[in-house]
Amino acid sequence: MKLTRLVAFAFVSFFCYGIVNWLMSAGQLHLSTTHVSTAHMWQGLLIALVLYFVGILAVYVNRMLGFYVLGLVILIYSLGLISALVSGYQSMAGMEIKLLLEAVAAIGLAVNFYTVVLLTRWRKQTNS
Repeated sequence: MKLTRLVAFAFVSFFCYGIVNWLMSAGQLHLSTTHVSTAHMWQGLLIALVLYFVGILAVYVNRMLGFYVLGLVILIYSLGLISALVSGYQSMAGMEIKLLLEAVAAIGLAVNFYTVVLLTRWRKQTNS
């Protein structure tokens, strides 16, 4: 299996998280009860980008450690997507905005699940 597929799915996972993060922090959409400033949103996205790059770099440098680092990063941001699903469901936003948030978060969770499956398959293939 090619490593590029794994990296591509990791980047798609990051972009889904970024879209959900932007939707949740946009005050005019009324998706969250607390106001999140634009600076905090960008800071969170920068931290996510660094963690994803560290995970991908760890896969390239040390394959066995990289599996676990990238898997942990994906697990952490999957919890964020689950939180966005719950928050979006409970928000007072319009139905179209809620559906957009729910769809992007669900796609992100599906991509994260498939990325973990790819990590597991690749780890087993490398171990053998």
